[in-house]
This record gives sequence, structure tokens and C-alpha cells, in this order.
Amino acid sequence: MTPRQKQIVTESFPLVREIAIPVSLLFYGRLFDLDPSLRRLFKIDMKEQSKKLVAMLDSIVASMDDWEKIVPVLRELGQRHVGYGVKEKHYDVLCSALVWAFGQALQPGFDEEVRAAWTAVIQAVNEQMKIGAASMAAH
Repeated sequence: MTPRQKQIVTESFPLVREIAIPVSLLFYGRLFDLDPSLRRLFKIDMKEQSKKLVAMLDSIVASMDDWEKIVPVLRELGQRHVGYGVKEKHYDVLCSALVWAFGQALQPGFDEEVRAAWTAVIQAVNEQMKIGAASMAAH
């Protein structure tokens, strides 16, 4: 992530945050469209799941200027997701669905630069979660 990408994400997130629950429900709908097998991994109500996603996004965006602060949290999250049945291949599907949902929320301001910034941040999050998940396999 470049400093500019972090700035773009930080500046665009309040628009997403205003409609966070609908955006997260769009995300999950898209996620299940892209990979219907993922639906079985979600055992709780989708509104509750959406609140968890929004809380994590809040933490991620709040950590843009101090990324190392959130790395242990993301790795632990990756470890927990192993127990839920998340596989490495699912992270790319998640990225695609989340970027799509943000695009829906931020139209017409979701240009290529904003898309690239969000993609970079989500990929950075995914990388830390994958490191956490891989540490589970090492045990």
C-alpha cells in the first residue's frame, strides 16, 4: 500500500460507513454469488455478521497510519478463520466481492485509483490473515 492509497481509503471510507450495513449485505450477496459454497461457512445471522465486518473495517481504516498495530489482530483473525473452514483460495473471492460492494457504494466516485487503493488495502489485509492461517498449519 502506498501512502496515497492509504489516504484514498481513509478519505473514501466515511461514504461507505454511512451505509455500512447495506454495503456489507451487498458484499455477502456478491460473495455467495461468486462462490455459493461459502454460504455454509456463515452460521450466524447476516446482519450480525455484517456488524462484525463493519467493526473490522473501522479498525483497518483507523490503522492506516499505524499498520503494524493491526497486523497481530489480522493474523489472529486468519487463525480463527481456519476453524471456520476458510481456505486460501477464498481470500481472492472475498477481495473481488468487497471491492465490488465498495464500488456500488461509492459510485460515481469509484474510479480506477479508488478501486486500486481499496484492492491494495484488502490484499494487504488478506496477506496478514493468510500468514495467520498458515501458522495454524505449522502447529
